Parts: sequence; C-alpha cells; structure tokens
Amino acid sequence: MRTPPLSATPRDADSSASSFYASAIDSADRLAALGDARRVEGLDEEVALLRLLLRDVIRDHPDDLKLLQGGMRLLVQTLIAQHRLSPKQANNLGEAVANVLQEFGEALGTAEQDLDHD
Repeated sequence: MRTPPLSATPRDADSSASSFYASAIDSADRLAALGDARRVEGLDEEVALLRLLLRDVIRDHPDDLKLLQGGMRLLVQTLIAQHRLSPKQANNLGEAVANVLQEFGEALGTAEQDLDHD
C-alpha cells in the first residue's frame, strides 16, 4: 500500500488545532503555547534548548553514545541552518570580500613600489 504524497499546500499559521503535532499536545495550555511557538522567528531558543538537552544527556546518560551523537548532530544542523546566508547576504558578503582583497592588493602594490624606490 503506497502512502499518498505530502501536500505542499501552505496551512494557515494559526490553525494549531489541525496541525501535525496537535495530537501529541494534550492540554489547552500547551495547544496555546504551540500557537506562540509558531510566531517565534530565528533559532536562538531552539539552539539554547538543544544545548540544555545535551547537557542533560551528558549528565544523565553518559554511556549512551548514540543519544549523544544524535543530539550533537541535531545541534550542528540547527547551527548551520541558523547561520545560512540568504542569496542577497551571500552576494553582499562576496562583494565585501572582493573589495577588501582589492584594497589589500593595492596596499601591497604601493608598499612594493616604496621598497623599489629605496
């Protein structure tokens, strides 16, 4: 039996009652918290939470290398995603680096000419 493909149709951001995770959330308070979580931007809080969880794993399960490795992998992937540049940011950074290299090259050329004249 084949599973139907996942829908790529965007959902309304406030439809927490019909969300994928709603069945795992058992109280109205936690369901409201899910709505709050959807409005948070960035990954700073997730990174902090992952670090706390990893600390707990190290303290409570120091011999469970599989659990520790999985947590570390998730933290690294989250940090990579957090620092991924948008195309515009990457272009701006590329231009800035090119300018710095050009100025550095010009400064070296000027210093070389000064040494030749001495």
